[in-house]
Amino acid sequence: MDTKKIAAIFALLVIALGVAGFAYAHWEKIIYVNGTIKTGTFEVIPSFHLDELVQDKPVATLDWDVDVEENTLNISLDNVYPCLWVIGYIDFENTGTIPVHMVNIETDGNDSLNLVNMGIIEEGDYENYTDYEVYNGTTLIANLYVYYRFPDGTQSDPYQIDPKDTAYIFFALHFKEGLPQNTEFWFWLHFMFWNWNEWPAPIA
Repeated sequence: MDTKKIAAIFALLVIALGVAGFAYAHWEKIIYVNGTIKTGTFEVIPSFHLDELVQDKPVATLDWDVDVEENTLNISLDNVYPCLWVIGYIDFENTGTIPVHMVNIETDGNDSLNLVNMGIIEEGDYENYTDYEVYNGTTLIANLYVYYRFPDGTQSDPYQIDPKDTAYIFFALHFKEGLPQNTEFWFWLHFMFWNWNEWPAPIA
């Protein structure tokens, strides 16, 4: 056999033995990492509480219901008249497992309705409430006084609700002399909530 071939075969055998020897002689331990990820739940349930319909005779009525699946609170007032007061509050219960933050409120109603923010009341029965004037066209038909109470709020996040806690929107609605007869008004309010760590929007 050619000397060069013998030398090449010998070199291959040496390499093979070296590799085999290394594989046979080394120590080994494998570390296994198994992980699971379970996400939290995001759930806010609204409800309505009527403190009173301030009236001399029980002629006006108020009904409400909650559709949890549709995230909707339905409220209807019937047989309303000037000088009627409607006083109560809406609450938002965080039934999920992570804190939430109310980021926005959108409103809409009849084309003729207009809601004007008159600012914070500084004294009187509704001190620290926000005063809204409700107009039908150019006629004042009601005053709406609103106060927000978020027990878990902080200076940097005043509208936060922690899990198993509740926030409240107190209101007093006073219908005025300009309220027209035999008229139907509709309105909606949209309260938008985000998971609390996305408010304000993160940098990355």
